[in-house]
Amino acid sequence: MTKAAVIATILASALVAHAETVAEKKQRTAIDDAMTKASADIKDCSKKITVKFDWKAYDGLDWKKIGREKTEYYANELNSVGDIGTGMNQLCADKDYKAALAKISTIVYRSTNDDKIRVKATISGGTMTLENYSFGSTRHTDDYVEAGKAAL
Repeated sequence: MTKAAVIATILASALVAHAETVAEKKQRTAIDDAMTKASADIKDCSKKITVKFDWKAYDGLDWKKIGREKTEYYANELNSVGDIGTGMNQLCADKDYKAALAKISTIVYRSTNDDKIRVKATISGGTMTLENYSFGSTRHTDDYVEAGKAAL
């Protein structure tokens, strides 16, 4: 990479980071904190499972095409992620699902504008990805339990 390309990349990164307001950073931090709490809520699975929010997917939604502002949906996402840990913990109360979840070390929550799903879980290696149609109603414990059962 040429020196000019490196400088351009650094400047572009700085501009993107600068574009995020303090209020937006606070909202993102609240969601990340909720994900940490969700991870701590998973107590009956006999292992630590890390829960993460997929910011790249959230930022990658075509917000113009959807006709919405992404900053307006942080509160919705915060409400929806609150029960992930409780849902996974309920799955672990069943010995068969607990055994199936033993291979999972990470849960990734991914926002989508796919209105054909509610919450859909997929598993790849040690990662369970929970895709959520973010423009429906708030998701709760049962949504995550049902998605997990369908994937396991």
